[in-house]
Amino acid sequence: MTETRNAILTFAENRDSFRFAELLSYLNGLFEISKVTLSWYLREMVNDNIIFKLGRGIYTAHKVHTSEYTPRLRTKAVKVGKIIARQFPFVSVSVLDGQVFADFQHHISSNNVIYLEVDRDVMESVFHTLKQKGYAAYLNPSKDFVYDNIDLSKEAVIVKPLISESPLVDFKGIKTPRLEKILVDVYCDDDLDYLHGSEWSRMFDNALSMYSVNRTAMLRYASRRNAKPVIEKAIENLGTHND
Repeated sequence: MTETRNAILTFAENRDSFRFAELLSYLNGLFEISKVTLSWYLREMVNDNIIFKLGRGIYTAHKVHTSEYTPRLRTKAVKVGKIIARQFPFVSVSVLDGQVFADFQHHISSNNVIYLEVDRDVMESVFHTLKQKGYAAYLNPSKDFVYDNIDLSKEAVIVKPLISESPLVDFKGIKTPRLEKILVDVYCDDDLDYLHGSEWSRMFDNALSMYSVNRTAMLRYASRRNAKPVIEKAIENLGTHND
């Protein structure tokens, strides 16, 4: 037993992360071991905090320090949320500050847009209210409209539909998305197309390496957005994206 654990550690300590199949191949070059037996060893070593699991079939010997993600909203974002909450007291409201994307981006870009999500049936009324109050507001724009007409570096408000049962948290009396929702929405939303592809993959990796993420809640929300297989695959591929 000690020999096997030591062999696993020798393999693991020389790598930032490794896959189950890679370890199995390495060990079978030293002695014979089955998948079932190796799974048992890894499970015991994870329970003993000797090996740490990064994703399905992905491990590391280096302890991952994560903390709870603390949402933040600029004063202007809070103000927008409170204006709409007062005007529409029976409507669900969520406010996301576009500046938070930079916390996870690989190639940092400027985004000063406030993303306001409300019940779908009042989106247009909310949009007109913001316009009347002098805000540069846009109603659920397509990706082409964003590319052609919206300068994300300038302050504006984008009004979007709020998906039911979204993971939200309170910030100064305003609801704002939890990290689980942010990661799924960035993948799904057309107006955030500039963050899609490899940039989203890096954001996903960065977020899960820096912060504690409730994967069950994230997958449940991803199901509501028809994105569960993609999110599951991203979790499985954690740490495999190139710079």
